[in-house]
Amino acid sequence: MIHAKVARRLPLSKLHISKRLKWVCNHIPYGDKWMAVLFRDDKKWNLDEPDGNIKYWHNLRKQPGSFFSRQSGGGSVMVWAAFCFNGQVDLAILGGRQNSPKYTETQENHLMP
Repeated sequence: MIHAKVARRLPLSKLHISKRLKWVCNHIPYGDKWMAVLFRDDKKWNLDEPDGNIKYWHNLRKQPGSFFSRQSGGGSVMVWAAFCFNGQVDLAILGGRQNSPKYTETQENHLMP
């Protein structure tokens, strides 16, 4: 069973908002050049528990109990996706550890067609 956790982000500051607006205004006249731009991202999910710091609480008047510690990992799934002016690229489910040759292979198999 896979559990999803919603990540909450802090609201943008006035400085960040003004910088984003400036960036957009500078790129509106980009015109046909947008046809050559690709937006892509990848994401890894651990199958046993989330990455990062795990927060917990305990009664300070008692000894803390023992907590699970990842020893050899519980496996993970990595996905890669992209979109551009002409539409989206098929979602790629990546297997094993990703290194430069494997990432190049992903680009060739999913992006280039």
